[in-house]
Amino acid sequence: MKLVFNKVSKTYGKTKALIEFSSELEPGIYALLGPNGSGKSTLMNILTDNLKADSGKIYYDGEDVLKMGVRFREKIGFMPQYPGMYGNFTAEKFLWYMSALKGMKKEDAKKSIPDILEAVELSDVAHHKIASFSGGMKQRLALAQAVLGDPKVLVLDEPTAGLDPKQRIAIRNYISRIAFDKIVIIATHVVSDIEYIARDVIMLKKGTVVDSGSPAELIAKMEGAVYSVPLLESEVVDFQNKYRVVNISKNENGVVLRTISDIKPTENSVSITPNLEDYYLYVFNNDI
Repeated sequence: MKLVFNKVSKTYGKTKALIEFSSELEPGIYALLGPNGSGKSTLMNILTDNLKADSGKIYYDGEDVLKMGVRFREKIGFMPQYPGMYGNFTAEKFLWYMSALKGMKKEDAKKSIPDILEAVELSDVAHHKIASFSGGMKQRLALAQAVLGDPKVLVLDEPTAGLDPKQRIAIRNYISRIAFDKIVIIATHVVSDIEYIARDVIMLKKGTVVDSGSPAELIAKMEGAVYSVPLLESEVVDFQNKYRVVNISKNENGVVLRTISDIKPTENSVSITPNLEDYYLYVFNNDI
């Protein structure tokens, strides 16, 4: 199974939202990282046929997805960032409704729906109306409808938005578990959610791929460029004007700054192990 993007472009008026995007994806988890306006949503909407590209092609196992039409749409599960739901439906009824729209057999839906509700931790509210759900619960239900029917291509826009840390870990683990025979594309601003599960990361900036690779490959580019810098509180503002600060924490002696720098910032700075968020901030510093 392979999904190929070949020079896909999209323009809104004078704004180039996506510029000749090309990539080849096989089963596994792929993360789309980039600030607002980078082209992530445009790419996902073109893939799910909610938007037409100006130029370029997308192929699934060698076939043009536009020519495949319904055959390709049946292979896709899509979780939009702001899903529309019927408030008077219960969670279970909503999934039954979505299973019908997807053309699932009743026997398959009957078997799948309880398992999916349990996986996204909604079993106990299966018969509650969606109108009574919190934002995080709706988010998990949106993921549930996306995975319903065992799609081969799963497209997730900010899947952990609004979830608490425990729920985020549970959803992250669930996505990892089902990704072995799927192509999963995740667009997110929560870098930590994909650092340990993504096969590859695609970094988008103003419609263009600025870098891509495995998390380990991207993190390696920051070796020797991330420091722990102890300072007095009175020194912080002046330091921030000179260096890129990722995090500030207090201790009994003052503060400690996590800093990105090509040179050692101060004599008592200590080089520390970088992470993917460091690289994200390094690449997109002027855009966030």
